[in-house]
Amino acid sequence: MFAEWLKGTWKLDSFTGTDEDGVTIDMMGPGATGFISYSGDGWVSVQIAGADRPRYDIPDVAGGTDEQTLAAARSLFAYAGRFTVDEENGIVYHNLEFSLIPNWIGSKQKRYIGKESDTVLVLTADPARMGPGGKKRKSKLRWIRL
Repeated sequence: MFAEWLKGTWKLDSFTGTDEDGVTIDMMGPGATGFISYSGDGWVSVQIAGADRPRYDIPDVAGGTDEQTLAAARSLFAYAGRFTVDEENGIVYHNLEFSLIPNWIGSKQKRYIGKESDTVLVLTADPARMGPGGKKRKSKLRWIRL
């Protein structure tokens, strides 16, 4: 059911977080872009970038100043690994083998699957500390099938 439906590539429509006071923010700013891909052989890959990421002075991997490199890292989110689906409970687990956040490598990220339509996927997570002020927020990522 969900495992088969998830397969393919999805484009980010929105990435929000709602805190305990009910305040919702765009987690990577308005206009963030990204993709999530679920492969037929059980792999997931996620990349999300904030809008208007500052460019390096020199267009090279090591061409940015320390400030530019920090801004680039803070405006990008990426991870990859194997995924498994709990069909009965509508949950997908992302078992990370790679992550921009080193602490997440080896972790199991739990996402609740929401199917708004055949072409709209919503993934939510339990509240966690993230975003400005380190508040606990429940994340919601809305994806459109490509």
